[in-house]
Amino acid sequence: MSWELELLVVGLVLVGLLVSGLPIPFALGVAGLVVLVAAGETNSLGAVGNLGWNTVESFILTSVPLFLFMGEVVLRSGLSGRFYRGVAVWLSGVPGKLLHSNVVASAIFSAVCGSSVATAAAIGTVAVPEMRERGYEPRMIYGTIAAGGALGNLIPPGIAQIIYAAMVDQSVAKLFIGSAVPGVLVMLLFLAYIFVAVRAWPHLVPVEAGQPRMADYRRACVDVFPIVVLMVAVLGSLWFGIATPTESAALGATGAVALAAAYRGLTWAGLRGALVSTTRVTCMVLFIIVGAQVLSFALVKIGLNRAVTEWVVGLELSRWMLFALIVVMYVVLGMLIDGISMMVLTLPVLYPIVIRAGFDPIWFGVVLTSLIELGLLTPPVGMVLFVIQGISGASLHDVARGTLPFMVLLLTGIVLMAIFPQLVLWLPTAISPR
Repeated sequence: MSWELELLVVGLVLVGLLVSGLPIPFALGVAGLVVLVAAGETNSLGAVGNLGWNTVESFILTSVPLFLFMGEVVLRSGLSGRFYRGVAVWLSGVPGKLLHSNVVASAIFSAVCGSSVATAAAIGTVAVPEMRERGYEPRMIYGTIAAGGALGNLIPPGIAQIIYAAMVDQSVAKLFIGSAVPGVLVMLLFLAYIFVAVRAWPHLVPVEAGQPRMADYRRACVDVFPIVVLMVAVLGSLWFGIATPTESAALGATGAVALAAAYRGLTWAGLRGALVSTTRVTCMVLFIIVGAQVLSFALVKIGLNRAVTEWVVGLELSRWMLFALIVVMYVVLGMLIDGISMMVLTLPVLYPIVIRAGFDPIWFGVVLTSLIELGLLTPPVGMVLFVIQGISGASLHDVARGTLPFMVLLLTGIVLMAIFPQLVLWLPTAISPR
């Protein structure tokens, strides 16, 4: 059987399983088993159990539940709400201050969360009611919250980057460091657009009455302080080689619990909810990874990924053409499946092609993370859009329209990373994490 026919059969089997309603992790795993049996590789079925065990016992992946738990505690203890209001006070006097607050607060909150969906939920829950009451234009509200949420994985630490590092055996610390400059760049693009938009169309924002008093600034410092301390502790310990990613995540989780208790926001119900939510999301992520590894194992056994790699290399596409095809592919996939599934499904085949083309694996990891974030904003299955719709009660159409300018800006940031790869690679070469 030719590799083209094998690829078609694998694609049809996988699509058929997904359309049947089978959950994505099981669809990936079953597709892999079907491929092995159909190819006569029944002797390899015994290795599937070991494959699953070797995947989930990864030391790097231990940091996933710890980072998730840290974000959940901050969200459920009320620290995120206090933090948002404190940031808003410090941005008083800036035109459209709460729109800027959405992006800045999301960027900082991302550094203690690692999840785009959680970031959008944490900031949106506080921001939407307050901004509606003040008279901000609804689509700008939704767009800025979605844009801030899109920084959830791009601003380190990011769950997607941890999974990428585990799958391709790259340094998590270098990925985190490499995404710092692009994350700030994208944030600045968002802020610049907001500044220009509110200047050009003043009706988008209400007239703010009064300025905060000195007591308000002091209170804002108290509200912002815990999140900033947590961010510095987590990223500082990682960047300066004091701790591994897993140790850094453990430090962050412990610090979140301590700060929540110190600010009297920690309750037994909140702690239980954080543990349950962390367990649920972690299991979902690990099941997806195991299913994808089974399918990847099957593709390697039949030689499909090698054949596809050789075919793409034989086309002798320019680097720019290959990059454009990758971007288009992920934009389309982002409209159909969630980001983690999209990454683990495509990476086993795509990664060898990217490396053969001469792209740096750290650079590609950061670009891939950005494309995943873009997928979270694209209808009809953009998860961040659904979170904002659930919080606001608005139509998905209105949320998507408000998000569109920020999608273009995020795509602009991706193009800038391609034109200037040192935006990603300069900081990891300047800092040598362990």
